[in-house]
Amino acid sequence: MDAESLALKLMRMHAWIEQADVHPNYSRQQFDAAPGAAQICIDPTSTEAAASFNRNRIFLCGRSGELTHDDLLRFVEIFRSRGVRRFFAWLSPGPQRDTVRGWLESLRMQRVVWTRYPTVVLSEPANVNPNTDFEIRMVSRAQIVAAREQFGFQSMEGFEQSAGRAGFSHYLAYEGVRPIASAALVQFERIGYLTYAQTNESDRERGAQSALIVRRCEDARRLGCTSIVSQTLTMLERSFANLQRCGFREVYEQEVYEGRA
Repeated sequence: MDAESLALKLMRMHAWIEQADVHPNYSRQQFDAAPGAAQICIDPTSTEAAASFNRNRIFLCGRSGELTHDDLLRFVEIFRSRGVRRFFAWLSPGPQRDTVRGWLESLRMQRVVWTRYPTVVLSEPANVNPNTDFEIRMVSRAQIVAAREQFGFQSMEGFEQSAGRAGFSHYLAYEGVRPIASAALVQFERIGYLTYAQTNESDRERGAQSALIVRRCEDARRLGCTSIVSQTLTMLERSFANLQRCGFREVYEQEVYEGRA
């Protein structure tokens, strides 16, 4: 699958994943035709300075859907009308991406340069032998709740909430009876997407996430996924390195631009 086709599919996937989002002030608008193949996420209560945590976003795949400069102006006006002061544009591969870069810059949007946002695809599985002291279990929501209530295990936001939903598989890595790491596999249009990776701070760098990556890749293949994909930040050096050691290779970078309404 080429980078542009993958980027469009992942944009649809993220919209599908967030259908179950329960944040009361959050909304998502998806455009499959004019004003272009784009998505807008809005949450006036979200004011975080980091793009990964701020829920006010524009997702673009170049000029897919015949996006225009005026469309971007409309998007900015939507944020302004909702009282949003800071938002981010996430630009993935698509036709005339250079043109869209220029439009974003003309709107005085500044590219985030302190980290990169790579999308990686499993190429050839590396010769990885994860720590066999951990037991990787596929778990239910009740087991995730038990891990939190009995052991204080803290998973990523959305991990527990999505448990039990069709297309999602949730995993915990155990050392004996103690859960130390979590992760999930999402199936969407024959893509296996690795997400929600989290490890107890005191248990990091022990191989639990590598074991979870290997298990999810095996399950994705067994379930018929033709591509296995993940997304991360280069500032998360351990996460990026774990994926690379397990055979993932970068296929494109999401360019992130900060804007002010």
